[in-house]
Amino acid sequence: MYLETAPTGADESDFAMRKLTVCGTKNGGSCLESFKPQIDLDLTKGVKMSFKAGRFFAAALVMSLLIQMQLAENGFASRRTKIAFSSTRDGNFEIYVMDGDGGNQRRVTVNPAKDEDPAWSPDGAKIAFVSNRNNVNNDHGQIWVIDADGKNPIRLTDGLVDTYADWSPDGTKIVYDAHRLPEGHNLGHGGISVMDADGKNKRLLKKARGFHPTWSPDGKRIAFISGVDVISHVFVMDADGRNRTQLTHDFVRKRLPSWSHDGKRIAYVGDHVIWVVDSDGENKRKLTNIDTDTHPTWSPDSESIAFHSFERDRGLGGADHVIGIYTVDVASGDVNPLQRDPEFENFEPDWLYPGGLSVSPQGSRITIWGRLKKFASSLR
Repeated sequence: MYLETAPTGADESDFAMRKLTVCGTKNGGSCLESFKPQIDLDLTKGVKMSFKAGRFFAAALVMSLLIQMQLAENGFASRRTKIAFSSTRDGNFEIYVMDGDGGNQRRVTVNPAKDEDPAWSPDGAKIAFVSNRNNVNNDHGQIWVIDADGKNPIRLTDGLVDTYADWSPDGTKIVYDAHRLPEGHNLGHGGISVMDADGKNKRLLKKARGFHPTWSPDGKRIAFISGVDVISHVFVMDADGRNRTQLTHDFVRKRLPSWSHDGKRIAYVGDHVIWVVDSDGENKRKLTNIDTDTHPTWSPDSESIAFHSFERDRGLGGADHVIGIYTVDVASGDVNPLQRDPEFENFEPDWLYPGGLSVSPQGSRITIWGRLKKFASSLR
């Protein structure tokens, strides 16, 4: 049994990763076998603790640790929940960040180019986005990445049109749409590609004819859209592009799938409204009813979905171009405004939550994200 933490690299005073593994293996044996105790509480390097534990004591200690860590995190949950989004409020398309309740909004990118479609890295340290910084006279963009504090923008792709980036759950890879590659290699609409998080080792998933890819929470599968513009469907495939499975079968145009954090459901846009379907294709249902609702992203608890919609279509007035960000409760269908502006566009939300408790599909590992210092101080 061991508890391990590590800084995320975003802000060591704010976020850190904690990982508690129970009944894993050590040198081929079970975690209940004896091994030398070790405790390291250096906050700049993280915390690692290992020890011998009997079966009953191990279970009791695990429960105690989980309760302490969750209690320590509950007070910070609202502030830690972040949503990145695009906005034109400063006269240009830029990336912004706000708390999950809409507060503490701040600008991330400052550039005359068009910066849009943000995607958080799993640790909250970086944001991938689409920008035409390489050629501001061309509306086509490439994928860039920037620190969450707005520093160190780096271009990752050099294709003519690269869009819809999504990070793998471990943060080591990015899947994206590569509509066209340089040197005349025309992929058309729907070239799903994967690259390392630093932009290296780009490769086209040749067996995956589709677009709008998004990773599953366990990193083993990718949901995507495939078909023509008028009739398209939600598919799921292995992360290497094999074993495609079609989830939807109705004859409407579908776009922008988003996997829930618990891995059970996939939201998507169908006929310009938000739908939800189980990850095995069962229990498909329409969640919203305004035909400008789009770009769904799940809340950390998988109970709500944020999306953007034209405010006039929702009876809120404003100019025709004004777009606001809303949330919808998945169980009830209740819609509430999260970010509205009477004059400007606020759109393309992406929800991050570096905190809370989740269990891997294998049931062998419990992962907790959250604030490190408060918990570590209690161990001293």
